[in-house]
Amino acid sequence: MMVNIEEKCEILQHLAACVPENAAGESEDNLLQNFLPLRSYSKLADSRTFLITGGRGAGKTELFRILTSCDGLNFVISDLDKRRYAGLKASQFVVGYIATGPEAKTFPVSNVCSRWVQGKRNEEVYSFWGGIVCISVLKAFSEDQQVFTIAEKCLGRKLTELLQKHSSELSKWWEEVYLREEAYETFLNELDNLLDKRNLQVFLTYDELDKICGNYGDLFIFIRNLLNFWFVHNNRFSNLKAKIFLRSDLYDSKALQFVDSSKMRSYRLELKWDTISLYRMLIKRLVNVGSEITFKYLDSIPGLLQINTNELGYLPGDSEEAVHLFIEKIIGKYMGKTAKRGKSYLWVPNHIQDANGELAPRPFLKCFSFAADEMLKHADEINGLTEDRLLSPTRLQGALAKVSKDRVDELTSEEYHWLQNLIDRLNGKTMLMDKNEFLSYLQPELWPTEKRNELPGRNAEEIMEVLLTLGIVMEAPDHRINVPEIYLYGFGLKRKGGIKRPN
Repeated sequence: MMVNIEEKCEILQHLAACVPENAAGESEDNLLQNFLPLRSYSKLADSRTFLITGGRGAGKTELFRILTSCDGLNFVISDLDKRRYAGLKASQFVVGYIATGPEAKTFPVSNVCSRWVQGKRNEEVYSFWGGIVCISVLKAFSEDQQVFTIAEKCLGRKLTELLQKHSSELSKWWEEVYLREEAYETFLNELDNLLDKRNLQVFLTYDELDKICGNYGDLFIFIRNLLNFWFVHNNRFSNLKAKIFLRSDLYDSKALQFVDSSKMRSYRLELKWDTISLYRMLIKRLVNVGSEITFKYLDSIPGLLQINTNELGYLPGDSEEAVHLFIEKIIGKYMGKTAKRGKSYLWVPNHIQDANGELAPRPFLKCFSFAADEMLKHADEINGLTEDRLLSPTRLQGALAKVSKDRVDELTSEEYHWLQNLIDRLNGKTMLMDKNEFLSYLQPELWPTEKRNELPGRNAEEIMEVLLTLGIVMEAPDHRINVPEIYLYGFGLKRKGGIKRPN
């Protein structure tokens, strides 16, 4: 089909709006229509899988929200996988911990946890999670008399009421739970037996564990003992299970010291995105905006779309060739007149990957969103595009710098406040940089005294290790330090031969 300039503008408006302003899964009203089930998600149907890791922006919170508020696994795994897991029981996903939103009020607030954890031993924090599990199931079954009969028999009426009515007040229930470990274990055992009779699996589902306390170093005793708790209980119980969403850098950190990490392969799903999956997600978001002209534009590409079957809306087809044709349709085959500037299909993924080669949906979507927004500000450029093109390569290239700044702003405003001080020191520097010079900017004494407890390391080498793990920096074969483009411009860094920004 051929589209006129008005129709191109309409499609560009939807492309510009393909990602929410803050891009967080928990803020989206049309969660299911924006959600793309990946083939790897089938592992979630395996009740042994209790740890789901991924980098920032990999879709952990979106998946958490789908499981806990959109009918569990129903929209997450395919019909084929449902048939493959023929023994799947009915399931219920219960919030086991969350730090923001209405559900967060069930749990102790982070500043309380920060004070409480000082000087605590592993076994004491382990019992903290035992209490939180009891709190979560008592809330989920608040109208279930059988569950409360078991709770009062095992825990006693006083502790049951404390856990139910004062769940966020840690000082009121923790010591009692710690002293009565056998009681809460018995309660969970008997609850598991009851669920077995009902042929029901209950999954305690955890997210935002990086916000459970304010001090970075204290995160690990919480995370370590939650993993230990479920490493024991996920194998012990048949019907009480867990799904724990955790940032990859926290799981991979040497500070975690999780003794059974070597045995976790069978129990862990790592959220990873490849190029084809990112494009399929972009297509899914576009086709489900409710625009007839956008639908016709996409549907004109053979094999690009599947039939709209349920609340997920239209799904992209499986044809990789069709996805290539989609990119050629909106940008052109190459990022210039010839292949010299690279193929359009690979350009965005190649430029938004981090130092570890990892891709994330959020910056990918924003690259197209920002480029579309700039096109809409320049009607002459839209008019100058040939055929059905929507984006000029120059605008896509220019969007990269904005995506980088946006990515770094997200890091510094949320999880990684300590980075801002480093960014201020690196601003204006040129990459690549001698390793010793780079380490000189990482000395802990360069941070204000009151901010040093936020640092993820005790010395420059440990901080460097975290930056490598996060994919923010890479070490070249000659030991010089480099920064990928997804972070380069946001850090205010320069590199010889960088991208040319449009006017």
